[in-house]
Amino acid sequence: MVGVAILTFASSTYQYAGSSSIFSWILAGVFSIFMALIYAEMVTAFPSSGAIVTFPYEAFGKNRISRYLAFLEGTGYYIGTLFGIVISAIILGSYISPVFATGTFGSFVIAEVSLIFAGVINLLGAKITSRVNLLMSLVFMVIFALVIILGFHNGSIMNMVPFFGGSSGISGILYAVPIAILAYGSWTAVITVPEETKDMKSMPKAIIYSLLVVTVLYSLLVMATYMNLNQKQLENTFYYYPVLGLVTLLGNHFLLLAFQFAALLAIVAVMIVMIMSNARILMALGKLKFVPKNVGVLNNKSIPVYATLLSLFIPMVLSALPSYYYQYVIIGAIIGTGLPRVIDIASYIKLRRSQGYSPRYRVKYGMLVALIAFFGLAISELSLGINDLEWSLVALAVMTLVFLIIEKYHKKSTSTI
Repeated sequence: MVGVAILTFASSTYQYAGSSSIFSWILAGVFSIFMALIYAEMVTAFPSSGAIVTFPYEAFGKNRISRYLAFLEGTGYYIGTLFGIVISAIILGSYISPVFATGTFGSFVIAEVSLIFAGVINLLGAKITSRVNLLMSLVFMVIFALVIILGFHNGSIMNMVPFFGGSSGISGILYAVPIAILAYGSWTAVITVPEETKDMKSMPKAIIYSLLVVTVLYSLLVMATYMNLNQKQLENTFYYYPVLGLVTLLGNHFLLLAFQFAALLAIVAVMIVMIMSNARILMALGKLKFVPKNVGVLNNKSIPVYATLLSLFIPMVLSALPSYYYQYVIIGAIIGTGLPRVIDIASYIKLRRSQGYSPRYRVKYGMLVALIAFFGLAISELSLGINDLEWSLVALAVMTLVFLIIEKYHKKSTSTI
């Protein structure tokens, strides 16, 4: 989860609510936990690779409507995660050195090299991928913790006065939630690999505890940033890189180098996980015949090589087009996050009322949890503008057209047989 968003979005949330946007980061984490409870339950009922695609297909009766919802779910998640990989790659160069600003040739080279590295790690298998990710996570978490401690020590709480800024009161805090919530999305990668998880009983706890830890980490890091950077610095000088601004102001050259290394590890770690996740989504889409089944075929080491390579090459191409960064963010947020989660909440409510539904892990007060998750999802779409919706509607229309073409071809081939 700890990647580009926490390193860049603290100044964006500040525009809506000033220092009080710390509450936006906390709310985003809380809403993510309620959503995670729903996913954690459903994945124990349908523990297959790319399980997300399975949820609406199992919930709505395995008919054409359920296939359509499964298609939107799978392709939406795939597109959202794909753009997440691209965004991470585009930003990466700037965090290594100011010389490699986003859009320069140096930034492009760094993006491609990092993607290749993340792809190679995935081709070694989920076990190696998880171990590399864990090692990288431990290193950057320690360095981020040091930055937080020094930030609190050198900063001043008076720098956060006035506490409320931007939009007034609670409305400003709520409008900042959609930005903050993008920083919590990568936990869904865990539920795409249940077949490769030794102990499924540990998965729900792993997801919830991870979200709790990351919520605390994000909140403290954002607060440390606001305690050291003033309004002008957040809105102008360090708008795109507020946490980097915090470390720069601390004035320690070795800490700056360590932080740049930690940022590199954090961003690449998220890229590794997202490539792994997308490969499993392609496997699930292949099982439902939305993509050629050979795409998800496993080699003799149970690694989906073709799906992994496809989830690597597309971001390598898109990262060469950094001018579309904003569109990547918006479509990724709506099509990749909002749409699949609406479908999943509906699937969860339907499954909860089904007699044959028997998850190994069942959430207490499930319907209430679903209601709170939907409320959080609705808030996460508050700040969308007309242009944002237009881009997303175009993407949805294209996805629907592709589905109809696939279904027509599928029906024709079935009747021929």
